[in-house]
Amino acid sequence: MADIADSALHLDGNALRRAFEVAEQWLARNRDGINAINVYPVPDGDTGTNMLLTWRAALKGGAEGDGTEAGTYLQDVARGALMGARGNSGVILSQMLRGLADAAGGASVLDAAGFARCLEGASAAAYAAVTKPVEGTMITVLREASAAGTVAASEGPEAFLYITLTEAFASVKRTPDLLPRLREAGVVDSGGMGVAVILQGIVCGILDHPLPPEPFVTGSAEVRAGAVEHEGHGFCTEFVISGNGLDRATIEGELTAAGGSSILVVGDASLLRVHVHVATPGDAFAVGERHGTLAARKAEDMQVQHEAWMEEREDDGPDPASLPSIGLVAVAPGRGIAAAFRDLGARRVLMGAARGKVSAGDILEAARRAGRDHAIVLPNDNDALMTAEQAAAASAGFLIVVPSRSPACGLSAALEYREEGDVAEIAAAMVEVMAGVRAVEVSRAVRTASVDGVAVQAGEAIALVDGHLVAARATLDEALLAGIGVAVEGGAEIATIYLGQDAPPGAAERLPSLIAGQHPRLEVQVLDGGQPYYPYLVGVE
Repeated sequence: MADIADSALHLDGNALRRAFEVAEQWLARNRDGINAINVYPVPDGDTGTNMLLTWRAALKGGAEGDGTEAGTYLQDVARGALMGARGNSGVILSQMLRGLADAAGGASVLDAAGFARCLEGASAAAYAAVTKPVEGTMITVLREASAAGTVAASEGPEAFLYITLTEAFASVKRTPDLLPRLREAGVVDSGGMGVAVILQGIVCGILDHPLPPEPFVTGSAEVRAGAVEHEGHGFCTEFVISGNGLDRATIEGELTAAGGSSILVVGDASLLRVHVHVATPGDAFAVGERHGTLAARKAEDMQVQHEAWMEEREDDGPDPASLPSIGLVAVAPGRGIAAAFRDLGARRVLMGAARGKVSAGDILEAARRAGRDHAIVLPNDNDALMTAEQAAAASAGFLIVVPSRSPACGLSAALEYREEGDVAEIAAAMVEVMAGVRAVEVSRAVRTASVDGVAVQAGEAIALVDGHLVAARATLDEALLAGIGVAVEGGAEIATIYLGQDAPPGAAERLPSLIAGQHPRLEVQVLDGGQPYYPYLVGVE
């Protein structure tokens, strides 16, 4: 506990370490609720997970240092977060920690005024890290909380901390007023909520107050507390049940009886999303089928993932002399898409969807193993783009980011990749070819929402074009046709469809003629992508 005797805050490195550890515990318990706060009702919301993994990387950096002074400890934390940042929210969080550390400087102890200055420094660094700052996001929440804390710094330690925290949550509640897409979707900003949760954990840690008994954040879905992380192998199995009168407790009990662990069931009486680790995926699917209709099935072999991970970690990499001058690194959501990138020359492919979002350290390590003089990275995910840029900033010019925001764009860009030549010219050519590609994503809505002017009911098939929701339909095929219809406006010649894990049976044979009925001049190619969450990913060019 920080020493607050005589109405003074006294935060040295050890006090900050304890407070940050409490914040990690509270963020972990609220992770699933934060994940559920997603503007788009797609099943891969992971803001909470990305922030938690980044925070844990920061704590690891702090543990590896020996700083007992506030400034030294915060520098160690910031370095850990820099290379461990995952996703946009994680990258921004890492920049907040960098600003916190920079503002602390060489201080051995922080009082209330000093900690308030650090929060202001964290806010300034976050704004500087974002090319086009958008209000109503996590940067707003920290800015408004730090401003309130600065005013209250002389009010005594408890008043200062509680005023800062109260303003953080008040700011979260205001985010829909600042950002129309949040208001339309009926949610607050998930990254902003993550910031408020972290601050709440820090305050409880500093004042030695117990954390609340239940998670604070439930998002738009009821979240089961205390989901257990399981380090064993088997199958990571997920699916969505739609029906009437669905009972979470009954389903959880049946999954436990089927030998399941790490059980997480979220949703309501008409739609539930299930996650479970089980030896035989069919046993888990059978539980769901007894209660309703299943969709979005996914079963990933954790033993295969574990072996691939161990092989990757044990591999010392090729002899640098055997590497090409310019290497190519790609992030891929599925094995089929990964194979396509390898066919186009990628020396290193990071399976982002199989193990969660990749970190800046993952990308930088892969880049060093891919090229001798330079490496080009294709993030292929809007949420991985900032992570890749952070890795590039730490590479001293070695790593070049080609800002692909989807696998479809990345695969088109990879056609222009060359192992030798002027790296800037090659990257420019890759960027240019992406401009002619439109990306269509088809999934199932995990909740009822209204986004981008489209009203969506939970369970409906939805289509996004270049990241914007364009249609909600009864079936995946209907949503696919609607998305392609938008994507071909202005002219197109080729549509390449990558089938995901949850693609309907017979899709490979059915889709070419189905699409030809509406777009007879469009050449259609259907390939196995293997990606989770999105039964259809399409590149239209």
